[in-house]
Amino acid sequence: MVRSLAALLAATCAMSAPAFAQPDGAGSEVELDEDPPPAGDDDGLDENPDAPRTGDAPAGEPGAPVARPAGYPVNEVLRPLTLPDFTSEIRLDLRLFPDPLDVELGLRARYGITRQIQVGVRYNIGGFYDDGKPAGDDKATFNTGKAVAIDLQYLVTDWIAPRLSIPMYVDPFAIGMTLGAEMKFRFGDRLALVAFDDVVGFKLTDKFVPDLENERVNEAAADNLTVSGRNSNGYIRFEGGAIYQLRDHLAVSGRLGMTFEDFSDDDVPTSLRVFIQHTPSPRLDVVGHLGLGALDDVNTFSLGAAIAVRI
Repeated sequence: MVRSLAALLAATCAMSAPAFAQPDGAGSEVELDEDPPPAGDDDGLDENPDAPRTGDAPAGEPGAPVARPAGYPVNEVLRPLTLPDFTSEIRLDLRLFPDPLDVELGLRARYGITRQIQVGVRYNIGGFYDDGKPAGDDKATFNTGKAVAIDLQYLVTDWIAPRLSIPMYVDPFAIGMTLGAEMKFRFGDRLALVAFDDVVGFKLTDKFVPDLENERVNEAAADNLTVSGRNSNGYIRFEGGAIYQLRDHLAVSGRLGMTFEDFSDDDVPTSLRVFIQHTPSPRLDVVGHLGLGALDDVNTFSLGAAIAVRI
């Protein structure tokens, strides 16, 4: 009886402890494997095999983040507001005003000192137009530009980069200051909203604020000094628009703006500018543009082209 009770007790203990090692056919003990953890989170609540995966995944597997090409983007929407460090860009602009005929040339150079700090120089090469000198002469001639500007821009965050510019005119000497807070809000890699790259300008002498895009405007302001002795004190400009990336190498953009000349709200014109940009390589941009300085004045219509090279 005692032996029977002992055998029954041993069999019961063996059945109640399945995690203990069991003898194999050769008499050795084999350790049982633990059950695999449930798929999903630690609590086993997410066990849907079709649920989207998050986090990094090895390249080539579904769910892996798409790698963007290194270097300066050809996609205009993805470009930073300032150049990368140790990068230079030179840009040549041409603008045509059909009526009256006026062809303006401009040159711009900028350099990224660091990822956040950028310096630049702009020069109005000159314009081909009839300046009315001598009186009665209606022939268009090339008029050498006399305006130059020094720019400084600082990238505060990825979406805003304030800019300070000091435009100067050689003869008669005039100097001014312009301030902007260039903004760029990206929505994916196809759309961006931009605004406020040039907000306010004012003269630092009693002459005028030099124009870096139109020598004809500068000559008119210089002539005003001998006629009326007064020019505009400056301006406030509100301008904004959008960039749409049609393809990685092709972008279109448009901007609407209002300029309060002489800080006055009398007869405020609304301007329009439209651009198309082709970027065959990260080092080269080819740009075409058209614009209206005032939507209600067809004489302010202009066509233009530009080429920019980065080193």
